[in-house]
Amino acid sequence: MIESSSGRYFGPERTDSFRFGGRAIRVAAPADPDRLLDDPSVLARNAADGYAPYWAQHWPGAFLLAEVVAERSLIAGTRAIEIGCGLGLAGLVALGRELFVHFTDYDDAPFAYIEKSVALSGLDASRMTAERLDWRFPPDIRYPLVLGADLLYETANAPVLAGLIAAILEPGGEALLTTPFRVAAQRLEPIWAERGLSAIPTAVAAKNADGRPIEGTLWTIKLK
Repeated sequence: MIESSSGRYFGPERTDSFRFGGRAIRVAAPADPDRLLDDPSVLARNAADGYAPYWAQHWPGAFLLAEVVAERSLIAGTRAIEIGCGLGLAGLVALGRELFVHFTDYDDAPFAYIEKSVALSGLDASRMTAERLDWRFPPDIRYPLVLGADLLYETANAPVLAGLIAAILEPGGEALLTTPFRVAAQRLEPIWAERGLSAIPTAVAAKNADGRPIEGTLWTIKLK
């Protein structure tokens, strides 16, 4: 069993297999993530700040971002940070393309699963690091590539996310954010601009875990 300070999952686990860019990626995950909803520490954090264990399942935007990372022109050895990584699907694809990936999440619970996924997928564990990250307190380091999937559930979170990206994105670098079509992810251009960012939205598509098509938006974000 895998434990974390954010809630303990006691239950069956599973391994999901996907292919992106011709490479197989195997992802370790809780088989019954709803069990986390009954964990006392989860309930306490939810009462305090609305916390929910979103990390424990695959979100549509993760498949969109994984497809983007698989197909995009990227240079091996590039340093990337995935924010709100959850189970880290896009970051795992980036590892498969020989990038160095720093996985971050508000939760520390998914990191042990990502380590399992790296081993299951035959990826180089020396290219990954992981750390908890509160978006309100950006780290004092910048990256040429920032990755994020399905991060905008509420429009109110967009300014904090934009501020984080402005703080950690290297000049000349780019942030790639994907989201399915959500109201919270629309009309964001003024928010990016207020933080000194330019953002270009483009339509993207992928398939989810069941093989059904997903459509959404890729935001390509750069410092002005």
